Amino acid sequence: MNNPLIRKIGATAVAVLLLIYVGYQVYLSQYTGLKTEAATYSTVSESIDTTGFIIRDEEVISSSYSGVLNYTVDDGEKVAEGGAIAEIYPTEEDAAVQNRIARIDDELNRLSALETPSDSTASNPKLIGSQISKKITSILGALKSGSMSDVTDERNDLQLLLSQRQVVTGKESSGDYAAHVNELHEERIALTQSASASIGTVSSPAAGYFIRSVDGYENAVSLDGVTSLSVSDVRALEEEEPAGTDTESIGKVAKDFNWYIACILTENDLVRLDRTTKVTVEMPFATVEQIPAEVVKINRDSETGEAAVILKCTYMNSDLASARMETLRINISSYSGVLVPESAVHFADVVAHETDEDGNEVDVTYENIRGVYVKSGSRLRFVQIFSDATINGYAICKVSLSTEEREQLVTGDTIQLYDEVVVEGTDLYDGKML
Repeated sequence: MNNPLIRKIGATAVAVLLLIYVGYQVYLSQYTGLKTEAATYSTVSESIDTTGFIIRDEEVISSSYSGVLNYTVDDGEKVAEGGAIAEIYPTEEDAAVQNRIARIDDELNRLSALETPSDSTASNPKLIGSQISKKITSILGALKSGSMSDVTDERNDLQLLLSQRQVVTGKESSGDYAAHVNELHEERIALTQSASASIGTVSSPAAGYFIRSVDGYENAVSLDGVTSLSVSDVRALEEEEPAGTDTESIGKVAKDFNWYIACILTENDLVRLDRTTKVTVEMPFATVEQIPAEVVKINRDSETGEAAVILKCTYMNSDLASARMETLRINISSYSGVLVPESAVHFADVVAHETDEDGNEVDVTYENIRGVYVKSGSRLRFVQIFSDATINGYAICKVSLSTEEREQLVTGDTIQLYDEVVVEGTDLYDGKML
């Protein structure tokens, strides 16, 4: 050990080990092992995913005609008993002329609002701007749903609003549109003189919603027996092949404004639906709309635990008119609040400084308080949370508390929007230095 080389190597080794130890301690002092997420506000729905079979009281409309059929009502449009749903013309050209005349009439009606802007609801530029924004949103929704007829209608309305803004702001005058209005009137007169009149009319046999498509399931279920459908009945409907359709069928009318969705839910899903009557339904492949629905019957299968659930709806549009077997999302309830990962929720004892009846300052310990740890400067702070639901792994926490909840609050405050919530970490406690 008296060898200078050995002593030098040993001293170097000790120095290296000491350096490693010091570096490790510095690392431990700087590394907290914490991972945080900003608390965000959102609305979350508790939902059930399934498939459903749509049932309506439908009567197929058949017509033997010679010529060209020209529909006068859109899919999903209400019709009266005996009301015209289509006209028959000798040729395609005659039908096209009538469609052009209808478009001219529609445009003239819109342009009439520009001739008397003071009488229109769009005489306020600020109001026009708001309506334009809403109309653009509606167009995007129609594009997303694939409803091109709605896109056309919304586009025409948007064009009118843009023109109204030009007139109201003085960039154009109502007289600027007079020449175009005259051109439309002249075109309409010429078309009326050249086109042949219709040679027949097809009327609706009943009042209801008109639907152009016929799919062969019109008589699959009677509305009288819809609430008696069992699990096996619904499954048979989903697997059943459609009946053949009459070659003379030109559409159908849903005679009852109420229509139904039959679906099968598992035993676990039924627990979440328990005592719920009002829901909303999404059909992502049919429409972007959320459809209000009522749970009218739940028929349980004692052997499997499943149930046939019957939902009643009244809302109708052109997209829903032709829907039959659809992917469903049943939204049971919606909750709004700050989203916190369930893994970030802890139970901790909280010591609160309170004043007793004699006016003395005392420390009171509250056990198993539900809350989260948030970063507050260079320290951790434990805040109590109040949540009515946990959905998809997130607790939906309240930001605004009721009077009763305020009385139950034992920490300084509750969670707030954009708080940095600790979602990963060990040895967490209130006041911990970071």
